[in-house]
Amino acid sequence: MKKNVVKVVLFFAALSLFAGNAFAAKKAKKQKSKTIVVGTGTNMKPKCFLDENGELAGYEIDIIREIDKLLPQYEIVFETYDFKNILLALSAGKIDVGAHQYEYNPERAKNYLFSDYGYNSYNKFIAVLAQRNDIRSWDDLAGKNLQVGIGSATLTEVQNYNNSVAKEKQINAIVTTNATYEQILAAMKNGTYDAFITTKADLDQRNKEFGSVYKIVDEEHPVAENSAYHIFNKKDAQLKADWDKALKTLIDNGTISRLSVKWLGADYTH
Repeated sequence: MKKNVVKVVLFFAALSLFAGNAFAAKKAKKQKSKTIVVGTGTNMKPKCFLDENGELAGYEIDIIREIDKLLPQYEIVFETYDFKNILLALSAGKIDVGAHQYEYNPERAKNYLFSDYGYNSYNKFIAVLAQRNDIRSWDDLAGKNLQVGIGSATLTEVQNYNNSVAKEKQINAIVTTNATYEQILAAMKNGTYDAFITTKADLDQRNKEFGSVYKIVDEEHPVAENSAYHIFNKKDAQLKADWDKALKTLIDNGTISRLSVKWLGADYTH
């Protein structure tokens, strides 16, 4: 009888020890995993948008999910914002990473850290309706209406250009907020806009969707050369370093190129 009592006591002691160790491991894992909030948008298909099930999808989203797999010390979650509010949320500490095809510019670099590696070519070109032949350069846009997204690097570039030329040569930048591709096309057709600035990947997507309605006026000479980067708060140098390591791995092993082909139709990473 005493033997059985001893066995029962030892069994429960072992069970208690196992449960304690499991709880400690779970607690340690939870303490080790830091939640990182990524701010992105839902109005830039096929880069970041809501699919038919209301779930985040796209090139930008898949890249971050792949980064998440390589950073076990972090738990990455998404929060969505209008584009113009993402960097405001980053400055306010509501998010840790801005991910919405951000181009580098000196104004942003004063306030934020950029990833060391770009993951999408952002060389930009002037685009017009396919039948137009009167616009081929910045100079040809003098006095004409150019559609520009609010808070975009293009807006800064247009402002810098206007500051460098005489008033009669300046471009009329019509700033829009969350304008859809359909809305921009309608405005191009009715003459509200004469042109917009775009990447080849973006224009290919629009022509695929609407039937070759646009053209780039000079494919050999981009009006601006850049890449898309992820953005961090100045105080988050360690997060940026960890993120850069994961992003470089995905570039080197071909994952970024594969995702570009999947979502954008071709490899636009270079």
